[in-house]
Amino acid sequence: MIAGVATLLLAAAAMLAPQAQDEIVVYRASKVFTAEKGGMINNGAMAVVGSKIKAAATASEVMAQFPNAKVVDLGDYWLVPGCVEAHNHVAGSLRDLNDTVYLTNPALETHGVLEPQNPYLKDSIAGGITSALFIPGSGSNMGGFGMLVKTSGKTVEEMVVRSPGSLKIAQAGNPERYGFGVGRAMMNWNTRDTLSKGIEWVRAYRAGEVEWDPKWANFEGLVDRTTPVSVHTQIYQVVMQTIVMQKNQLGLAPFIDHGTFDGFKAGSLAVESGVPVMNGPREFWWDRSSARIVGNGAGWFEYVKDGLLLGYNTDAPVIPQEELPYQAAMGVRFGAGTSEDGLLGVTSHPAKALLIEDVAGSLKPGLDADFVVWTGNPIDPRSHVIKAYVRGELVYDSNAGRRY
Repeated sequence: MIAGVATLLLAAAAMLAPQAQDEIVVYRASKVFTAEKGGMINNGAMAVVGSKIKAAATASEVMAQFPNAKVVDLGDYWLVPGCVEAHNHVAGSLRDLNDTVYLTNPALETHGVLEPQNPYLKDSIAGGITSALFIPGSGSNMGGFGMLVKTSGKTVEEMVVRSPGSLKIAQAGNPERYGFGVGRAMMNWNTRDTLSKGIEWVRAYRAGEVEWDPKWANFEGLVDRTTPVSVHTQIYQVVMQTIVMQKNQLGLAPFIDHGTFDGFKAGSLAVESGVPVMNGPREFWWDRSSARIVGNGAGWFEYVKDGLLLGYNTDAPVIPQEELPYQAAMGVRFGAGTSEDGLLGVTSHPAKALLIEDVAGSLKPGLDADFVVWTGNPIDPRSHVIKAYVRGELVYDSNAGRRY
């Protein structure tokens, strides 16, 4: 009895004792790219406490705010937000997830096949990618729900940012090979029918008219627009149908997840409807109407001035995920703005499209301390990653052996 009382007293004392504060660490670098309004900061610094960013400004401003902080001087290197991959198939089973039981599969999820620390993820981190949307493949019109993950973590729980992360839809293309072959009329009807049934179930469930149903449960996030729809869609007629059906008619929050070939011809409609575009992995195509090679990103970039949110993806493993910055470099090379536009296209823009701008994608106070140290501009293919941090923890150090 006495021992039990003593144990309780010790536990109470521990709860009342002041907790040790996380160490404040200030990282100084020649270039700090915030992906926020401040843009590029010369001779900048970022303060990190535990897993969160506390400040990002000039070195003098940050040091004045945290005079007693531990300082890590990165010299002439660049400090940038961790890249965000909007289209990933390699965080899990190391193969494309095409469980094409039906043409639409709203009950499927990727959560059960996530594999922490698999080789592809280690390469991703070495390429500067710290967050990714892990989604089913494009073998059916609706592959199921994906999840948002950190690319580093020892357990599934450590990696998951949000599950579900998106509903994966393939508007056309690959699903046309389903069964004996289906045309776009059937695919559009069936996709709309499944989405409408899910939306109607949410309405009825919230009104107390039906029982909880795991098949439709994830549709609550779609209705609330807290879960986006990532849509494998390309060629302007199909892109147009995606925007009209899913955003304008059904009121969901889709983003164009490819937008290649002449998909950019629907750019004005994407702007008008507020639908983001994560372009790739094809970055150019032969335009027979003009008899010239056209950059896909450049085609979409014409609408950025009007408000289009433009980013890039690799569709890994179609393109190795660690080459995401190179996708942006190709976009810029073919006319999609400047290297700063390319950097935004692999950091804050995909974070906004995935609805995780309050978690990652920029060096903003309160966000997770996901940041990468580069030898130079990440949009310059000659640059490479020196160190990568996820939630303030060093997860890759090229000095211990460069991986990519």
